[in-house]
Amino acid sequence: MNPVPSCVFVYGTLQRGEKRAALWPHPPLDVQWATTKGKLHDLGDYPALVDGTDSVLGELWLIAGEDLPRTLQILDSIEGFAQGDVDLYVRQIVDCVKLSGEAQRAYTYRYANPNEIAGAPPVAAGPEGLVHWRRQDPQRLRLP
Repeated sequence: MNPVPSCVFVYGTLQRGEKRAALWPHPPLDVQWATTKGKLHDLGDYPALVDGTDSVLGELWLIAGEDLPRTLQILDSIEGFAQGDVDLYVRQIVDCVKLSGEAQRAYTYRYANPNEIAGAPPVAAGPEGLVHWRRQDPQRLRLP
């Protein structure tokens, strides 16, 4: 696997059809469904990913190499990472698995202070065993 990711794994408001989907500064080369390990909490208007063992379903956005630095800069601002004294989320590199079974490393954003949201409701796994957060119309984008 490539040590420097060219993908960003998103599981919340940056997914297609969600309220922040239009804030991506560059169009992706490709978007595919993928999973990563973690635990997803529903904070109302957005979710929070923390360490865990659930299979969290999200979108893997492949970004052109020349567009990646600006994309990460914009996403850092949206997610409250490295913008001041206290981070809301932190950007990390995670292992993902595309639904095709192919492994992929990607950047993602995890909640910076998991203890603050320990009481927030977890997002439950669906019948397929995957945890997937949708705030907008869940029928709009059907799972494969």
